[in-house]
Amino acid sequence: MHLLLIAALWLQASQQPAPPQTFRSGAQAVEVDVRVTKDGRFVGDLRPADFEILEDGVPQKIQSVLLIRAPATSSEANATAAPALPGASMAPPQVWIFVFDTPHLTAAGVRRTREAVETFIAERFHQGDLGGVVVDGRMANNRLTSDREELRRAAAEVKLPGDLRSRQLDLREWPRLQDEFEAYEIARNDRDTIARAVARACSDDPDQCRMASPEPQVRSKAQQLVAEYRRATLQTLTVVDTLSKGLARVPGSKTVVFLSEGFVLQDQAAQLRQAVGQAARAGAHFYSIDARGLNRVVTAPFDQKLVDNPMGGPPSFDAQADGPNSLAVDTGGFVIRNENNFGRALAEIQADAANYYVVSYVPTNAAFDGKYRAIDVKVTRPGVSVRARRGYLALEPAALLRAQPAGGAAVPPKLPNDPSPQPPAAVDAAGVSPKPLTNAAAAEADIATPESPVSLTTANTATPSTTALRARVDAGKMALALGKDATATGEAELGWQAYEKGDVETAARHLTDAAKAPDARPWIVYVLGLSQFALRQYDAATDAWERVRRAAPEFEPIYFSLADAYSLRRDEGTAVKVLREAERRWPEDPEVPNAIGVVQVRRGALDAAIESFERATKVAPSDALGFFNLARTHQMRLLKSQRYDRQREAWVGGDEDRRHAIANFNKYLELGGPYEKQARDALASLNWK
Repeated sequence: MHLLLIAALWLQASQQPAPPQTFRSGAQAVEVDVRVTKDGRFVGDLRPADFEILEDGVPQKIQSVLLIRAPATSSEANATAAPALPGASMAPPQVWIFVFDTPHLTAAGVRRTREAVETFIAERFHQGDLGGVVVDGRMANNRLTSDREELRRAAAEVKLPGDLRSRQLDLREWPRLQDEFEAYEIARNDRDTIARAVARACSDDPDQCRMASPEPQVRSKAQQLVAEYRRATLQTLTVVDTLSKGLARVPGSKTVVFLSEGFVLQDQAAQLRQAVGQAARAGAHFYSIDARGLNRVVTAPFDQKLVDNPMGGPPSFDAQADGPNSLAVDTGGFVIRNENNFGRALAEIQADAANYYVVSYVPTNAAFDGKYRAIDVKVTRPGVSVRARRGYLALEPAALLRAQPAGGAAVPPKLPNDPSPQPPAAVDAAGVSPKPLTNAAAAEADIATPESPVSLTTANTATPSTTALRARVDAGKMALALGKDATATGEAELGWQAYEKGDVETAARHLTDAAKAPDARPWIVYVLGLSQFALRQYDAATDAWERVRRAAPEFEPIYFSLADAYSLRRDEGTAVKVLREAERRWPEDPEVPNAIGVVQVRRGALDAAIESFERATKVAPSDALGFFNLARTHQMRLLKSQRYDRQREAWVGGDEDRRHAIANFNKYLELGGPYEKQARDALASLNWK
């Protein structure tokens, strides 16, 4: 998904008019979009002296302030705009991204928001605006578009994926929990919450309680839900992060309408900060709309009516609002909730997005160290409200911040081949795994979930953010390893240049022609496979990479790439065969049996996976990762083999797997690694019977 999304955004970047430049300077400036209101109306007569900016608590010298106001033809926006000041600029064409947060939407929520977005596009999308629809982690048609009808059709076709529908139905089963927050509270052993959930279960099914206490089932259900919620939240934050990296290639301010029923932020502050920081760097403002509307208090995440609390406990607060609220507030947008008229909500967002100030300053700390810098924008005029992003990541400037050369043409930033480290593949307690990601698999729609309670990784990573498979390294380095040098010309060089920019369609076209030559060098065919993979042409990518394997059988990364491609074709058997060949060639590389084990877990072959992970630990007894994966697989087999004994009121079975899981988690902690928290959480769960 990531590569296609970013490539689509970059393709549009060069076609968009550059935003008004507030100044020219040899030093790199930070530009902050600031919205100032009083009594709900935009304040449009402020001067530079009215603004103050602090970065990490240090006052900054403001270089310039520019007022951007809505076009005169937009009566809705002008209703809130004050008379323009000399030097004010008309708002440039807007970039609209509608993100349907499907992991946190119900069928009813999708229907309500889809209709509103479709109407908004048909009636209020302006000539020259650019738009895109993101659903289930994919950008519709793999591109942004200024074609109103294309965008409207993309919105009209939004639907809840079938697997999410079935999962939501499964989660309604007894014993039913009230919401995400309750599941998290039970998982952390809050006794009052457990008591209320047990009482609710007995109210729903009194016969079950007469036989035995439902507390073990309540706890087990909460653990299941927490695993689902953590994966879903990480998936959402990964989509936000990836989208923002792509939008950084598009000049100007961007409006992201985030449509969700909310999610709880639990132990994922770092991921949120990363996503928000990337959004700030891209000049993307998130406006969150609560898809539950006025029913948010009495509607559960699965569109079911909640019964009264049988324990008579205090009403719960709406913890699900935490995630969307943080995304909006920290990026300078706002949240709309308790509103059933989503059309009116979108009109309010449109008016707000069209009127703002661009405040520029050169930070006293000019180092691009990748750290998050907190920003605090103040206005000295009394009685006004100020909204601006709360910080940014100190990275190489995005298009919003990049100064223009004398000729005025945009400097096209190079798109990294691997725009961000991808998290390791993850497998949950039921043995369901997301599809693996390679360097090009950033194009794949499914997103890996490393923070789930039962996660398996396929590389000996130095940090949790390091990529998992060996194929997930910089494509340039891989091409050099396959013989690429400065002598490339013609179609091959055109294809490589397009791939470097993220234009995978053009890259595939040129490289296909270059690869037709009988003496085509392996690097050409390898990058062709990456481009085809990014376009989700898995059969073609497999053919290309098999050709590379025949030409360069000692190039180990190609085996991991092929395993990914075959897995995405649902051909796990061939994926294992390819990795077996790699294992024969490199018997001392623990990464290979780890990768085999992950594929076997995905197939549900836990016994075989345990053998593979045991082999990894024998090959590299000092490599902690093999022990972590081995422990997780024993834990999964334990969960599958256990049964509830009503007479003993306890879960029984799987004692041997429990012992092995505990021993291997302890061994992992002894050796040390980036997944210490996950290992300790797993041990706490395993030690509870």
